[in-house]
Amino acid sequence: MRIAGITRVRNEEKIIRETLDHFSRWVDAIYVFDDASTDHTADICKNHSFVRSMIKNKKWAKDRLRAEFETRQAVLKLARNDNPDYILYFDADERIDWNFLGYEDYEGVKMRLFDFYITEEDEHKPYYKRQWLGPEFREITILFKNRPEYNYTNPDQREILVKKPILRAGYVKHYGKAISVEEWERTCVYYTKYFPEPYKSKWEKRKGKAIHSLSDFNRPLIKWADKDKFGIPI
Repeated sequence: MRIAGITRVRNEEKIIRETLDHFSRWVDAIYVFDDASTDHTADICKNHSFVRSMIKNKKWAKDRLRAEFETRQAVLKLARNDNPDYILYFDADERIDWNFLGYEDYEGVKMRLFDFYITEEDEHKPYYKRQWLGPEFREITILFKNRPEYNYTNPDQREILVKKPILRAGYVKHYGKAISVEEWERTCVYYTKYFPEPYKSKWEKRKGKAIHSLSDFNRPLIKWADKDKFGIPI
């Protein structure tokens, strides 16, 4: 089975090379939508050995709810030019933990996504050395069959809605809240400025609170090894 990796990125130069290296282990090629990056993200992607094709968006759209699905649909369409069997969607701040066995009989694969956090003990360490995550997880479709009816069509759509049967297996390490204190603050400004409620108020309240002792749901943090024991669906 041939798997195409697709991603939508913007100003990810600090992590994108590691992201592409990580997902290159499971996909045959990667397709990128660069959403008007102002740093070296596009150049890094263009020169990566697994990136087969890239769309370089010249103008960044302020209507982010619409852009969330339109940019993903654009890169999905790009990947379909090579007719892969499956599509794997990932964001730049994600890493997956799964063996990729037994998915061929399923329409899609849902994985449990956990948020990592910055704590006092690891504030100055690289994001991939964070020790603590929230116990909360949400199941998201990461891998899906390349069917013409599977598309991004709704505002703020992150995942493809697939038919049954669906395999529930694997995990996603989400570092979006754990890249750095500076990145946390930029994220707060981004959602406060460009997104409607409830995003706006939620991220406004998070300003200045990058360092965590509890999760954003006010629960004690856990270690990765304890995710199955203490994991809570949200």
